[in-house]
Amino acid sequence: MQGIKIKKKVYIIGSGVSGLSAAVHALKKDYTVNIFESSALAGGRCRSFYEKKLGFEIDNGNHLVFSANRNFYELCKDVGSLNTLKTLPPSLDFFDLKKKLYWNLDLEKITLPQLIFNRKKIIPDANLYDYLSILKFLQVGSKTTVFDLVGKSKIFPTFWNPLTLAVMNTSCKMASAKVLSNVIKKTLFKGKDYCKIYQPKNSWNESIIKPCIKFLANSGHKINFKTRLKNVNIFNKNVSELVFDNRKIKIKKDDLVILAIPPSNFSKILLGHQVPTNYNSIINIHYKLSEKLKKKFKNPIIGFLNSNSHWIFLKKEYISVTISNANSFNTLDSSEIADMVWKEICSYMKIIVPITNYQVIKEKKATFVQSPSNFELVRKLKNLPKNIRIVGDWTQFNFPCTIEGSVFSGKQAII
Repeated sequence: MQGIKIKKKVYIIGSGVSGLSAAVHALKKDYTVNIFESSALAGGRCRSFYEKKLGFEIDNGNHLVFSANRNFYELCKDVGSLNTLKTLPPSLDFFDLKKKLYWNLDLEKITLPQLIFNRKKIIPDANLYDYLSILKFLQVGSKTTVFDLVGKSKIFPTFWNPLTLAVMNTSCKMASAKVLSNVIKKTLFKGKDYCKIYQPKNSWNESIIKPCIKFLANSGHKINFKTRLKNVNIFNKNVSELVFDNRKIKIKKDDLVILAIPPSNFSKILLGHQVPTNYNSIINIHYKLSEKLKKKFKNPIIGFLNSNSHWIFLKKEYISVTISNANSFNTLDSSEIADMVWKEICSYMKIIVPITNYQVIKEKKATFVQSPSNFELVRKLKNLPKNIRIVGDWTQFNFPCTIEGSVFSGKQAII
């Protein structure tokens, strides 16, 4: 056997961003990769698809990715998709629906020390004490919520609340301040070069999902779609067999099994492990827009305050509105949601026009509630079979459920 290279076999369950990241990093180590997906599409919450109603491809949802997210950047570099990304300056427009007030937060023009100590009037109605509230995130207890920390600040409704919803999809009264602190330390505290925003030129599908699949194909690997994992058999503290709905695969103790699945599915596959069970939904409404109306939007990303809408993303052929922490909207009809949000958009545009073609997408289990107690549950996940790893944004108890967390978890499973 001397001189023969023995390849390690890796079995990946799930082809979302974390599963694809694990596959790419495994192939970089020259492992043999087998990847299985229960649905007919890869990408998970980062997928894109052709929408007949609108007549073009749309993203399932929206994602904020910052230049501080090195793992995301490196994955795109590995799969050759950096040219599909555009880098936006760290500048965000905001619109207060109640006050009919427009303002801009531009970190290109002002540093964090200037913001704090010079009392620049960047955020409306803010004073020095409010800007100093950001320093509270330097040292945070593990059980503290964002509201506990900065709930009394005057910039809570205009800055901390929209930031928390965008990053954590959880209300400030429940969101872990420790986890948000880790994000702030990697972005705002490090300066504008770490706060730039990555967005796809066309779609997330073209920027990350398709390139990963192509990377797999170029190595002679493909995804086994419509193959659902039903059970994991364990012998001697190792996975010994994967039971799918259409096949069984024997697993050696030297093989590696990676579960790139959400916590709701994880608890069905590996019994006896306590994981978060309460979730927050995200609703995205995609509106087809004329070129004339698109000119009403001066910034590609706009935060809405005192409104049902939270963030608007200006796309090539449409605008996409995100409502985070949206459980209260789950029972509403799509038409009700679309009409309600369109009125807010018209208020921003200062013009009343008929609603355009739209598509509403509800992700009822977009993320678990990212509270201190739920992150603690994830942190305590132990006593897993020796040859198994769990990946996904939800497995990163020090960081929020984001694309960066997904990519990093997949990479970490292979290291």
